[in-house]
Amino acid sequence: MNKFWRFKNIGGDEPELLLYGPISETSWLGDEVTPKQFAEDLKALGNISNLTVRINSAGGDVFAANAIYTMLKDHPANVTVKIDGAALSAATVVAMAGDIIKAPANALLMIHNPLLVLFGYYSAEELEKMSEVLDTVKESIINAYVAKTKRDRKELSKMMDRETWMTAEEAKAEGFVDEILFEESVDASATNDGRYLVVNSVLHDLSRYQTRPSLGKGITVAASVKPVILAANKQASKEIIKEGDDTLEIKTVDELKQQYPELCNQLVTEAKASERERIKSIDEIAATIDPVLVAKAKYEEPMTAQELAYEALKADAAKGRKYLIDRDHEIKASGADKVIAAISEGPIGGEDEKSLIDKIVAAANQKRAKEVKK
Repeated sequence: MNKFWRFKNIGGDEPELLLYGPISETSWLGDEVTPKQFAEDLKALGNISNLTVRINSAGGDVFAANAIYTMLKDHPANVTVKIDGAALSAATVVAMAGDIIKAPANALLMIHNPLLVLFGYYSAEELEKMSEVLDTVKESIINAYVAKTKRDRKELSKMMDRETWMTAEEAKAEGFVDEILFEESVDASATNDGRYLVVNSVLHDLSRYQTRPSLGKGITVAASVKPVILAANKQASKEIIKEGDDTLEIKTVDELKQQYPELCNQLVTEAKASERERIKSIDEIAATIDPVLVAKAKYEEPMTAQELAYEALKADAAKGRKYLIDRDHEIKASGADKVIAAISEGPIGGEDEKSLIDKIVAAANQKRAKEVKK
């Protein structure tokens, strides 16, 4: 079970649900165990009047997000959502469950169309069905947005089409946020290419999104956020934004864990999820590939399913070339390439054809025998 949530202050007056990092690393579609566990954890809070949901997430599985949204909406407690830095993609669906949604002024929200990860080979009919599924999922997301923002469905759909990034102020203007927490701020940094964003010590991978947030509009790098320079790779670390005199040099993994424990935990979690997905993708195509090559791709020289498929194609091509070369050698060794075809004046087929074939085979065998004696 992938337990990506954490409840705090269970049994207290102000229990909290923390959703930091990915909203489930695996899909809840067809999963009965994980949603049931979340429901039981929520029920274990008892007869509460208020529940605070704290979100700092770049999104994840939309089926998990929809399920959590429904459970929170059905809960009798008053739900207050606090966006502790970022609520992107599927995380915004969960956020919409809040009776009140609060965020610091420089927090980020992002809404976009649902995405589908594909591995393997698919027909046009299968791809068309997947497209229909994505359309249905999008409508379910829009339902959550409409319920909170009261915005027109078509307007929300267009915002999703263009992958819309919003600061808390902008999100409030659009109806996604109710209250701005001016007294709170977000500590954040990002790589120059915008792929990785660290918000309040939580690492978010933005590589699957088409656009990137504008740091100037939404997130500023607070003085308390120290860019990390790893001794093993200082050149690469220069990509971290806002280098300055206040730099923390980290030489060991233990030092990194001590200074940024949540960031390290996030890195480990994402690495495990990526590795599981890699192995799963390889298993899906392994049946048609040499087991030795599959084992090599999994453990000896790790590669993706796409790289494995390419290596398998190259191996098959090499086998084909070897077969043709070996066959050519066998033909030359037997002398069959020296046999001259004769045109028969008699009827084709029957005994005459059989006799001709026998003569050709006998001549080839005789020639081989002479060569062996020599």
